[in-house]
Amino acid sequence: MAKMETDRIRAALSRLEPAPSHDATVPPATQQIYTPPGHEAALDPERVMVIGGRGTGKSFWSAALLNDHTRKFVSRSYPRLQLDQCYVALGFAGVDTDANGAPSREELDDLIDTDQHQAEKVWRAVFLRGAARAVGLELPGQLRGPRGLVAWVERDAARVQQKLREIDDTLTSQNRRVIVVFDALDRLGRDWGQIRERTRALLQVTLAFRTYKSIKPKIFLRVDQADDAGVASFPDASKLLSSGARVDLTWESRDLYGLLYTLLANDANGGRSFANIVLRATSINVGSVKQNGLPHGLKDSEKLQAQVFVELAGPYMGASASKGRTYTWLHKHLSDAFGRVSPRTFLEAVLKASQYGNTVETRLAISPAGLRAGIQAASELRVQQLKEEYGWIDTVLEPLADQQVPCPTSSLYERWSDAATLDSIAEARGEYLEPIEFSEDEGGQPSTILKSLLRIGVAERRADGRINIPDIYRVAAKMLRKGGVRPRR
Repeated sequence: MAKMETDRIRAALSRLEPAPSHDATVPPATQQIYTPPGHEAALDPERVMVIGGRGTGKSFWSAALLNDHTRKFVSRSYPRLQLDQCYVALGFAGVDTDANGAPSREELDDLIDTDQHQAEKVWRAVFLRGAARAVGLELPGQLRGPRGLVAWVERDAARVQQKLREIDDTLTSQNRRVIVVFDALDRLGRDWGQIRERTRALLQVTLAFRTYKSIKPKIFLRVDQADDAGVASFPDASKLLSSGARVDLTWESRDLYGLLYTLLANDANGGRSFANIVLRATSINVGSVKQNGLPHGLKDSEKLQAQVFVELAGPYMGASASKGRTYTWLHKHLSDAFGRVSPRTFLEAVLKASQYGNTVETRLAISPAGLRAGIQAASELRVQQLKEEYGWIDTVLEPLADQQVPCPTSSLYERWSDAATLDSIAEARGEYLEPIEFSEDEGGQPSTILKSLLRIGVAERRADGRINIPDIYRVAAKMLRKGGVRPRR
């Protein structure tokens, strides 16, 4: 790669903007949208439950579905789903919306705790309101009050079902569907007991809606909530939450590189240089990504993607393959215990790698030393990102600084005991939600903390029983591993 071309690519990489956390009410810009083949199932109106960790795109896809413009844009990539023929309503998002929008947590408190409405009736009213708007059906405008929609629903169950059937028949005759989206369900209440009760009620109503052809719930749920036995403690819950029914929202390695290459191809100043690199490395003509999307070869083939990345970062992390191949090394060191990598973390690593000093060879835009620096920056970002969902994560990780992993469980328990970690979590109740396991295990124990870390992929248990912390969390926590990326000091 010529130096001028290298400089343009490095500048384009430094302009990458890892998307901040989204909420369902703010649609992404179309240039931020990449449509991995594996995400088609997550957006399929027929697939109700979408399960994902922090940063995997639950709120991103909620927002993309809710906005007419972005939904039509996404529909071009997934034509089988006919998303452009759907009306999408918001059922819950954990944020304040307009007067006719989804109820906030405070409104749910008023309806369920103050007015003593059954949670199931509240959710039926939410579904009915969203579906009615698609066909212009007049209903009580407010949820609350003696003349509100929830009271209207409670007074006559048969009438409610009749209205829903009429709406469903109308939509079916018009070859249209309504999708009612629910996101951020960890904000349904003040504590896990309340959240669990309201989530369970929503899922029970959702199960009943399986009989409608054209009114479709779409629920985006955290991993720990989906795995919570208390949420699924009702008949036939497995029809929603079993592995065959739910969609796990993940980003494969090829999806992340596809996202990166799309952003580079769309860069106003570096796009042409990137297209030249792709042509030289793979003989693929990138063409107009904005109009036609990334060529399938660059979306589907890891071999072709790797050939392009070799042009950017070289083939190896050292003098030979024994130090690791750059294409696979990056994903491996960004992965959590389940092999998952969030797109925001991936882009942060590449961005910081491109800004790290000068490469050994001027033809490379990224050096091996830069990739290691990228892991350090991405680890810090990932822990901060995780803290948005698990406010207790710093309290749990800080006492583990300088601990070498893999290690026996006793080493972690001693650290948490010496730091009074359980007491710190208990004292912070009200500031953030404690680990969901604390509501399952009476009082909480050091083993409860470890169970929480194992469930969300921050820790993994090796075959010999020792505990490992993947690099994406270990580095930011300043923990040690022989031969691993060093933490910043």
